[in-house]
Amino acid sequence: FKNDFNYSPKPDVVISCGRKSVYASLYLKKIYGNDIVTIHIQNPKVKSSNFDFVITPNHDNFDGNNVFKTSGAIHQFTHKKINECEDTIDILKKENLVSVVIGGPNQHYKFSKKIVIDLINRIKFLKKIHKDYSFCIIPSRRTTNSSVDLFIKELSNIAFVWNKKNNNPYLFSLKFSKYFIVTSDSTSMISECAFTGKPIYIYHLPFKRISSRISSFHREFEEKHITR
Repeated sequence: FKNDFNYSPKPDVVISCGRKSVYASLYLKKIYGNDIVTIHIQNPKVKSSNFDFVITPNHDNFDGNNVFKTSGAIHQFTHKKINECEDTIDILKKENLVSVVIGGPNQHYKFSKKIVIDLINRIKFLKKIHKDYSFCIIPSRRTTNSSVDLFIKELSNIAFVWNKKNNNPYLFSLKFSKYFIVTSDSTSMISECAFTGKPIYIYHLPFKRISSRISSFHREFEEKHITR
């Protein structure tokens, strides 16, 4: 920080997010004291008293007198931003749109080719019994290219599959979808879809390493009938 950290001019507010940014916030607080307000997002893994405010989701299980809690992850979407999204995606029957939002492998979840094939077969089955519904398949940054290729190969004749190259249909899906199907690995994507107030079905991936934090998130959202 002494060599490479640019803190001139002095900030009035420091917003940090995630564990690594804790050091920067503590460093600036040490220099400026009460002349700045520090706000940390997510569990900082240190006492909340190190910051002026901490904003953390319920599933982080973090408490303190200056801690504000949220249901799910905070995100950048607003109703205004969603409503102003233009109808630029070529999907028929938008009034019966099901968006399938797909994550990928991470430290907690497996995401093998076998899982991708199972998900593809389930989507084919849904389309078969719900012919009036349109399906929009939206991979994320963590979805491997091989998985995207498989979704395109198997589903492009019955669904819109985003190739991760053209315009991202995610905001479109938040506006027009009637239902969401989201893989269990991303609390962020589930929280964003939940903001719309529309029904969300979770496709539970097998755990690679069980996370009490993620399990707590899913339990909270199921108990509040946000997901099923």
